[in-house]
Amino acid sequence: MEIVSANALISINETFFVQLISFLVFLFILNRVMIRPLISTMQQRDEHLTDVSSEIEKARLKLENVNRELDHQRAEVLKGAHAAVHALDAEADQRAARLVQEAQTHIVQLRNETEAAIGQQMKKARTQLTGEVDALTTTIMEKVLQRSL
Repeated sequence: MEIVSANALISINETFFVQLISFLVFLFILNRVMIRPLISTMQQRDEHLTDVSSEIEKARLKLENVNRELDHQRAEVLKGAHAAVHALDAEADQRAARLVQEAQTHIVQLRNETEAAIGQQMKKARTQLTGEVDALTTTIMEKVLQRSL
């Protein structure tokens, strides 16, 4: 072998071609072993992220639909509850009116019975007093006139 002295930074000789071929072989192997699997993994990751994003969007839409349905059901339940409350209020008003009417009827009946009882007691008292008044009147007149009647 011969020692070659060169002043240039790069000398083009047979070692340059060997290094170039070994570099190209290294690039080919690097591409096959590392870069292609890495690109494949990145594509799979991107596809997976796209799938996850679409699933998230579908889940969000489904959640919105469920929320709308729940709001609709809540509104229906509230309407039903309001209707039931109004029906119960109307029934309570009718029952209260009926109870008030029954109480008024009972009061009128008790008043009539009481008036009848008082009327009878007054008749009794008048008949008793009539006899006593006559006797008392006679007694008073005899004393005033000082004679017997």
